[in-house]
Amino acid sequence: MTTEKIAIVGAGLSGAVLARTLVDAGFDVTVFEKSGGTGGRLATRRTDHGAFNHGAQYLTAKTPGFRAMLTGLSHAGAVREWAPEGKDREAVWHVGAPGMSGLVKPLLKDVNVVGRTRVDSLNAVAEHVALGTEEGDLGAFDRLVITAPAPQAYDLLAEFDPIFQSLAAVRYAPCWTLMAAFGGPRRVAAIERGVDDGPIGWMTLSFEGASLFGVVVQACPGWSREYLEHSKDDVAELMLDALGDKFGWVDPVYFSAHRWRYALVERPLGTPFLASRSNRVFCAGDGMLGGRAEDAFESARKLADHLKSGAASLK
Repeated sequence: MTTEKIAIVGAGLSGAVLARTLVDAGFDVTVFEKSGGTGGRLATRRTDHGAFNHGAQYLTAKTPGFRAMLTGLSHAGAVREWAPEGKDREAVWHVGAPGMSGLVKPLLKDVNVVGRTRVDSLNAVAEHVALGTEEGDLGAFDRLVITAPAPQAYDLLAEFDPIFQSLAAVRYAPCWTLMAAFGGPRRVAAIERGVDDGPIGWMTLSFEGASLFGVVVQACPGWSREYLEHSKDDVAELMLDALGDKFGWVDPVYFSAHRWRYALVERPLGTPFLASRSNRVFCAGDGMLGGRAEDAFESARKLADHLKSGAASLK
């Protein structure tokens, strides 16, 4: 059994899969997450009116490994199948339970997760990698893995080793998301897809009661890019106006906009992970292989196999 200490930055799907695999293999793992929750784009916003899955709406599985993970999470009560009215794809849709963010919780069970911690510095010290924040030191680790979106990983790693400068080639599409609750019957299908490059690219029902329903609306990439630097309040008003024009919904009892600056990988790097020359620092995540959650899983799985096999001997 190894006694190596590994730090993982990012508690999204890739970081959670990597942490679970390495902890089960006997590694000493600490996960640092800048937000207060886990799951990354597998996100759920809970409000007094209801819960909104405002990131990834569902997952599909094409490979045996990813399908096996979803099956295991289903047995743990963290995943269920979803076949909403308006579903227009044959593949099985999987969602987290009770919300999308619940999908990663079993993966991080008994893992040391340090939340609300933004790692902003790393240095090679003797035979370790020392991490720090603006507030102070986070400790020294044998290895470090960054699973944040590629532009954020680049900012941390580009000066550490030239290999990580290739992260500049990764491109993402942004997405503005609106969460809104209205009174009265919804009068539309649970899934609605937009046809233009506008503020309604995809809409799904989040919850429905006798006198209240909630929806998540995700804008198209082009529209999101055009309004990327606008305020959340201004974007929310524009998206609400679009809902009013299309469906006649006005006067929401709740609404909020969320900006996903790195929502979908448009141009991945094309390799499962990057490794420094010392084999101490790595980068993994969906920016490596593609925009699907399964790509994030595959990146983490291949890096975990690399670390467990001993192929990543320290230099």
